[in-house]
Amino acid sequence: MIADTNQGDSLSANSEATTNDCAFTPTGRPLCQVADEVYRHVKLCVEAGDWSFPQLECLPECVYISNAQGVLVYSNPSHRKHFSPNASPIGRTKRAFLDPVIADRADKIESLIFDGSPYVICENAGVGLNGATYHVVAHAASLKPLNAPGLAILGVMRLSIHNDRTKVAKQTDLSIAYAKFRELNARDQDICRRTALGASSRELGESLDMTTRGVELRKQKIFAKLEVAKAVDLARLLTRLQDNGFIDMGL
Repeated sequence: MIADTNQGDSLSANSEATTNDCAFTPTGRPLCQVADEVYRHVKLCVEAGDWSFPQLECLPECVYISNAQGVLVYSNPSHRKHFSPNASPIGRTKRAFLDPVIADRADKIESLIFDGSPYVICENAGVGLNGATYHVVAHAASLKPLNAPGLAILGVMRLSIHNDRTKVAKQTDLSIAYAKFRELNARDQDICRRTALGASSRELGESLDMTTRGVELRKQKIFAKLEVAKAVDLARLLTRLQDNGFIDMGL
């Protein structure tokens, strides 16, 4: 849960917010406890005018801070190591460096916070830059109570890697398929959904004010994009994506 900003502000009895020594206790505790300490540290640093957040630099958990536009303004070494090892993520949105599945889920989490939730805790999985499938436990909190322009959301994540190579390969394939599906426009995604539910080209044409031939040509382009041969293959693909948490199409 989010730390009560009316409670004591020190990270420990003998530490100040801007020291270079890590005042966090060893990992292994529930993530919400770590997130509480991170929140308090960020609060103290903001009050002291120090936006370098020194004690977050040694955390094994991945920590980031973004503004209201979704642009990162802080990323600790653990976050950069796992999500953006080749270039700093600062000044970039999540979609510029994250796997599309992880970025999409992060957007959903943050939308809940912008809608008024003080914090959100969730678990999910996604493919990292190294092709490994990560199990992610994430705690995202609103920084609105700090009244600090440019600071909107604080994210703290704990990662573990799945070692099942077969599962990793399958998850990677699904991640690629999902990225291609998201590139389709809204109408083509709707055609996919309704085709998977059994709608014929004639039925689609009548509801979309298109000729049956026009629908068939559009479906051929969709099939080529998603690398499927026919409607039943499309239905199987969308069902796999839905079963693995990538989309929800009511299948």
